[in-house]
Amino acid sequence: MELETSVVVIGGFRKFSSLVYGRSEGDRQIVNALLDDVNALDFSRTVITNVDKAVLIINQCCSLVPPNDTFLVAKGCHLINNLVEKQDVRVEGRTLTVAIQWCIQALKQCPSVASQDVLAALGVLIRGNGPKVQEHSQAILAVLSPLLNATSDDNSLSSPWELRVAALHCLEALSAPPSDRSPTDSEHLQTCLKIFFNQLNIDKHPDQNEANLCKIILSALRGIENVVVQTNTGGDLVGDVIGAAKVFMLFGLPSYQAVKPSRVLPAAVPVCDVPPPATRGPKTIKGVGSRTRPPRKRSTPAKKKCDPNDDEDDSPHQGPAVPSVLAHPDVSWPYSVPGLECSWRTSDSEFSDSEVPGARLRSQHARIRQAALQLLLSLIKVTDRRVMCGYWWSLLPDGLHATNTRTLITCVLRDPSPRCRTAVLIVLWTLLVGSRSYLQQAEHGDPCGSFIPFSVSLGNMLRELHRSLALALAAENAVLALTQLLRVVAILVQNTPYHRLQPGLLTKIVRSVRPLTVHKDVNIQVAALTVLGAVVAVLPSLPELTNCLMKPRFALSLSRGINANGVKQGNQGDDDGSGDDDDGYGEQEEVELDAEEAEAGGFVQVSQSTSLTSETQTASHSVAGSGLPWILELCLRNLGCQTVASGGVSKFSVMLEGTFAAAPVRVESLQVIGAMATCHFASAIAPNIGVLQSALEVALKDTDESIRLHAARAVESIGLAMHKSLEDENGSKISMEVIASFWRELLSGSVTSLVQCVDQPSLRAAACDCLANIGMSVFEKLSSDQQILSFTLLFGCVNDEESLVRASAVRAIGLFALYPCLRKDIQFTLDSIEAVTQSLKDENQIVRMKASWSLGNISDSLVFNRSEGCEEVPNSVLLELLQASVTASLDSDKVRANGVRALGNFLRLVSADAVRQHGVDVIDKAVNALTRNACVGSNMKVRWNACYALGNMLKNPELYEHNINCQTTIFPVLCNLVHNFRNFKVRINAALALGVPEHRALYGQHFSAVWTALLAGLDNSEHMADFNEYKHRDALLDQVIIVKIYIFLVVTTYVLKINIFIKFQICSSLCHIASLVTIEDLTGLHDELVLHQESLQQHLTRMEDSVVPERAGVFLSAANHTNQLLSNSSLNGVQRTTAIILHNAFKLNQDKL
Repeated sequence: MELETSVVVIGGFRKFSSLVYGRSEGDRQIVNALLDDVNALDFSRTVITNVDKAVLIINQCCSLVPPNDTFLVAKGCHLINNLVEKQDVRVEGRTLTVAIQWCIQALKQCPSVASQDVLAALGVLIRGNGPKVQEHSQAILAVLSPLLNATSDDNSLSSPWELRVAALHCLEALSAPPSDRSPTDSEHLQTCLKIFFNQLNIDKHPDQNEANLCKIILSALRGIENVVVQTNTGGDLVGDVIGAAKVFMLFGLPSYQAVKPSRVLPAAVPVCDVPPPATRGPKTIKGVGSRTRPPRKRSTPAKKKCDPNDDEDDSPHQGPAVPSVLAHPDVSWPYSVPGLECSWRTSDSEFSDSEVPGARLRSQHARIRQAALQLLLSLIKVTDRRVMCGYWWSLLPDGLHATNTRTLITCVLRDPSPRCRTAVLIVLWTLLVGSRSYLQQAEHGDPCGSFIPFSVSLGNMLRELHRSLALALAAENAVLALTQLLRVVAILVQNTPYHRLQPGLLTKIVRSVRPLTVHKDVNIQVAALTVLGAVVAVLPSLPELTNCLMKPRFALSLSRGINANGVKQGNQGDDDGSGDDDDGYGEQEEVELDAEEAEAGGFVQVSQSTSLTSETQTASHSVAGSGLPWILELCLRNLGCQTVASGGVSKFSVMLEGTFAAAPVRVESLQVIGAMATCHFASAIAPNIGVLQSALEVALKDTDESIRLHAARAVESIGLAMHKSLEDENGSKISMEVIASFWRELLSGSVTSLVQCVDQPSLRAAACDCLANIGMSVFEKLSSDQQILSFTLLFGCVNDEESLVRASAVRAIGLFALYPCLRKDIQFTLDSIEAVTQSLKDENQIVRMKASWSLGNISDSLVFNRSEGCEEVPNSVLLELLQASVTASLDSDKVRANGVRALGNFLRLVSADAVRQHGVDVIDKAVNALTRNACVGSNMKVRWNACYALGNMLKNPELYEHNINCQTTIFPVLCNLVHNFRNFKVRINAALALGVPEHRALYGQHFSAVWTALLAGLDNSEHMADFNEYKHRDALLDQVIIVKIYIFLVVTTYVLKINIFIKFQICSSLCHIASLVTIEDLTGLHDELVLHQESLQQHLTRMEDSVVPERAGVFLSAANHTNQLLSNSSLNGVQRTTAIILHNAFKLNQDKL
């Protein structure tokens, strides 16, 4: 068969070629036969093996077939369609131009009977080739415009409505993004966009059928999306697109008759839809507490014949009960939607053969809703978040404006198609991602009154989101939609400031999600655990979290209806899907109202019917008697473990391997345990550390790599929490012996075995991270064998083939270097130095960054050792460290930040002997590296670390003797920074460094310059605020004036605190150098002190009350020294004047301190 097909194609190509030079009636018959033969091939399979020949066939066809020969044109268009669309033949260059011009001429010269075929061929030719056909765009638009405006009044042989659809499809293809992502002419796109919007606003003609209208709307929405993804959206376009999406995302739903699209304006307060006129008789819109029982409808069940051309196989949503305000109709559209009087809750399988057109129409409506939601999703992705935040009020409800029913939440609750509900949930998730800084302004407040603050409106919107999503969780039964719904809830929990809102929101979420943790579908279990993990990680911790998560038993307000197959049962009160209850809920279902909702007449939350497996039901009974928090109990059960209460004591046992939860569920359970260790260690983890230890040992020995990896990360989180608990003097401490026992057991095999996983570098890296979190206190409690084993494993991993493992190992070594029992071991110190300096030469930047951080820790440990009189490393090693630090200070910013820190410490430790033996070249390079990093670069962390390192260096008096040039280099740099630099932390560290030298002689000739810089810096501290540094400002700074004022006040308060820090440090340095002033210095300081006399006294007076007694010594020293200067009888007039200024400035401090 394939051979015959190839023969036909090759033979056709040869015959086409032979007809190039002669055209006669005989040739026309041959061309007709050739086209028939080629078009008769089965193009659903691969027919074309030589693309170049296929392109030549298209070229020959367009050259041979006259554009006015209707029948040959139709067949030629079929050939182009078959080759380009079905065989993926790429037409480019000259052939593309010839084919497009031929199609344009055919549209002009052929009768309308062939126009549809020509438009289809033109569409496949130009789709994805927008920039390549821009020269023909005007001609294409010229021939499409009459077809887009065609009506039944035209005397044509084909349906004008079908021609309009075909023309719009062609225009959509013209606006499609190019496959090579090349830029498209914006003017051309704007023209297409205007046509698409016009088509959405054209009224339905009486002769136009509903299916044709749906095709036009669908094509227009997709065309608008094509333009949106290629345009830098902003301004009016966002409002127009959102207006169109809002109208059509509810298209075809009962009681939501579509209105004409209109522009949506950004606003700082909710903008609601215009309430509809009363066109439905005496019935009025019911309030929240008012319900009317719908009439019972009985329909005869019948099987529906499936339509093979219908790709929408979604069954209508067995939707949740929704507020009656969501069910009222909007302004009617000029054209109706027939067939919607049928219940949208009815299953597709209940349609008879005669009702297939109605089912197809519902499928088309669902496609339109999906296209509108996809359009909205594309708009959100390409639009700046600060712009989109202004439109939140039109997309999300706030619970205060009953007429604002065209929201994403309405789609979630009312759409019968699972695909559409999934699509709208993806849109909602995308909208919430990255919105944390925006939502942090929300707060609870009284909504009554003529003015509602922005923060209160935002809080009301979050409250309504929580309430609506809880309703959706209670009623959703489609697996994909429910999984996406849980993802939305998780991101909402992560971004909501619960400490600023009314309590109870988290409780509702936990009530709705907990039954889903034992759902039959694994993906839903994982998503439910993700939500619970987000709830656990909420900070600051609230009493509500303890009540709903940490109790051994948590009463569910939702009943569980399970059928024999473990599938959630829907309401079955009536044949049409509506129950006896006026909300559509069965009377037999148990519900529970919160006290607040019951008082307010709120809507009853539907009971959750959850799919439970028999194993999980049995397991849930086996742990019912334990005293563990229910969420920890759930995670342990998922890990294949169970706790059984015996004599008031929780005992642990391992279940059979066949009863383990699925691997993704166990991974997510381990992540929840890690979150609990981070946020609720004292209340959840510490009392149950023994049970957790056994569970983690089981997980660490699992055969699944992902489970072992996340188990190691859970151990890492628990270890870090233990370390913090030991350091916290006021917190709930866990016994040191318990922690030591925890690590002894894990180091006996579970954790150390991970290092030996040769083929799994992620596990080896995780094992290194676990060892890094042992902590110095616990490490000293381990046996010497386990201590040696720990750092021996790390030294081995430093030479690992994988960069991830090397980075984790060198970081752990840096932590071990600070342990007192190890830093005093000179051999360990030397081995650590060798490992770290070797890693600094690694080709991977992450390894070098971790090595640089560890080098800084090693430098700190060497400083500690010198202060404690411990054995020090040889001078040769110290100079090698200096050279390594200089190299690190020339690397990327992330490496330099810690390289300069280490460099300052090593310069502080360099001895005079080392300088004499190896010269001053190394010292000069180190000083130049520090001053360069302090002066140059955009990374502020590097610059303030360099200033701090310069201060460390100045603590070494031996450097002044052998490298006097360092004064000439360092002091001018520090003076310039403390005087002029914009970053507050750089200025603070520069001022700190200027106050380091202990003797007047160490300042040399720069003493007066230091005074001048500090005095000028003290004056400039009033004007240092650079608001461009604060990147955390809200996304609505350009739109919401209330947020502007709030953020301005917050930032201003922050800047005032920063100013105090700067002033205090400058004043401290001034006090220090004032205590070093000699009689000879008084003359040189006279002019500067006279200039800044008033300012100096003023700032020193302010500092008096804020100085704690522990830091008052420098002020007293300055005061005593100035008194001694003034009492010297040998002072001349200028010197005495200077001494009096100093005495008066510091005398105030002396009297009050």
